[in-house]
Amino acid sequence: MKNKLKLVVIFVSLFFMIFAFSSCGAPVKGEVFDGGNIEVFVPEGWKAFHGADVFGDYEEGYNPNVVSIGKGVEDEFELFSKPMVHITYSGKDGTLNMPPKELYENSKDIKDIKTDQYTWKGYTAISMGYPIAVLFTEFGNEQIQVSVTMENGDMKIDLNDADFKAILEGIKVKNK
Repeated sequence: MKNKLKLVVIFVSLFFMIFAFSSCGAPVKGEVFDGGNIEVFVPEGWKAFHGADVFGDYEEGYNPNVVSIGKGVEDEFELFSKPMVHITYSGKDGTLNMPPKELYENSKDIKDIKTDQYTWKGYTAISMGYPIAVLFTEFGNEQIQVSVTMENGDMKIDLNDADFKAILEGIKVKNK
C-alpha cells in the first residue's frame, strides 16, 4: 500500500510540475503582418510598417521586401526612438550580404539561432551609441537580414525575449 501511495504522490507531483512549466512558455499573442513578399509575426504591443518605396520602384507604393516592427510605437516616426526590428528580404532576384561587423564598435559574434525554417548567424555591436544585433540567413539564392535596435529611449529588448523569438520564428517568405 505504501508503494502505491508513493507512486500516486510522484505521479501527481510530476503532473503539476509539467503543468507549471508548460504554462511558463505560454504562446506570444499577436498577429501576422503581410509585408508583400514576406509575412512577419507582430506581438501585441508592437506595430509593423511597410518598407519605404524610396525610388518609386514598386507598384504597391511600398517596398514589399522590407518590414519594420517597433516596440511600443503608434506611428512610423517613433521607430527611431524605440526598440525596433528591421527585416529585409533579398527577393528572388536580389542579393543581400551580411554587413561587416567591423562597421560597428564592440562587435561580438553570437551563437547561431535556429528557428523552424532558418538558422540565423549574427553578431551584437554598438552603433552610434545604441546596442544592436544583426542576424542573417541564406536559403538557395535568397537571404533575409534582421537588424535589431535592442535599446532606445527607456525601452529594451533582448534576443532571448519571447516577443523577439516569436518575431524571428514568424518570418515567412510568401510563395516559397
